[in-house]
Amino acid sequence: MSEFFSVTLNKDVVLDDSQTSQATGWSSQKILDEIIQHRVTKFEGLDDVNVVNKQDKQVVVYSGDEKKFTTVDLQNIGDAAGLSLKQISKMGVVGSTSAPYEVDIPIDTMDFKVPKVNVLKYQPSADQNVIKTLNSFSNSESDDFMPDDMIVFDDTVHLKTKYDYQMKYAGDIGTDYKEYSCEIDKSIFKDIEDIQENSDGVDEMLTLTAIPPDRLLTANGDKDLSYVENIDYFKIVATGDNIKIICSIDEGQTWKTFNADHWEDINLNVEDIKEKGINVTTFNVINSIYWNLLNTNKKIRFAYLLSMDSILDTENIDNIELQYDGKGYWLEAKESEYDVVYKSNTVLEVLLKFSGDVKINY
Repeated sequence: MSEFFSVTLNKDVVLDDSQTSQATGWSSQKILDEIIQHRVTKFEGLDDVNVVNKQDKQVVVYSGDEKKFTTVDLQNIGDAAGLSLKQISKMGVVGSTSAPYEVDIPIDTMDFKVPKVNVLKYQPSADQNVIKTLNSFSNSESDDFMPDDMIVFDDTVHLKTKYDYQMKYAGDIGTDYKEYSCEIDKSIFKDIEDIQENSDGVDEMLTLTAIPPDRLLTANGDKDLSYVENIDYFKIVATGDNIKIICSIDEGQTWKTFNADHWEDINLNVEDIKEKGINVTTFNVINSIYWNLLNTNKKIRFAYLLSMDSILDTENIDNIELQYDGKGYWLEAKESEYDVVYKSNTVLEVLLKFSGDVKINY
């Protein structure tokens, strides 16, 4: 028998889904339907909830004024509870242990349940005229650039001029000779200077000495300049007259070249860079003013044109360097360098025992 009601065994149990009565009961299906129909499906449907003005990324709190639950922005809770972090900045304060610099901050607390005060002091950078190698073009740095099997990294970067082809056995010629063959696509080279046959173990090889077409060596990532206050210069150590350089400050979406006294846009293709790209001599004399005007996004990447006219040409890049002055930084002051005094429920006083630029978090 059900624990919710009892029946007399010598009387019939009457199930009547059409009415509510003490003399009848409902079927299990009717009971289920009623539960589903009358259940609370939405939180805002409750009488003590007011979320008419709800917005994205809010929280629900109880409002004593409304006598209802309502939605508010999370930062408003922090302000009301004294949990949100506030900050004031002071420039050029002059303080010492014997004569602290006083900073009075308005507050509103009844019980002094307050967050910890944190003091930051600005430290000018000691990094001046620092020289940093951005790329030395070792084999391990090849992953920093778009892959190209006609470019070689071996502590310099240059065009590949030796190409090995494995030959296939084609048959015997008489009793003393064997015939081998291989296919070579001559159209992928500017010029083929020499062909030599050699062996690599049991494999017969054909080695071509050839000049590849002009190639672009393009960085696939940026060099971070967020730590740089002032760029003194970039410098490329390279050999050859055909090398050209361009740069990008927006992750390679657009590219820039230098023309006389200004930066201008250039397309990332061989023809335009060969005509308008920056040669090594010009690149190395672009002064600090122009580099700092360009450095608006605090990042940069480079692309290089590699080109040979003769197999005797030496065209390679050894490294690229940056000389810079570093940025200052914010250092957390030691607790011995300042005192925190709650003078009243409405005034927080911070006594600074040092000089300089300051940020106070409270």
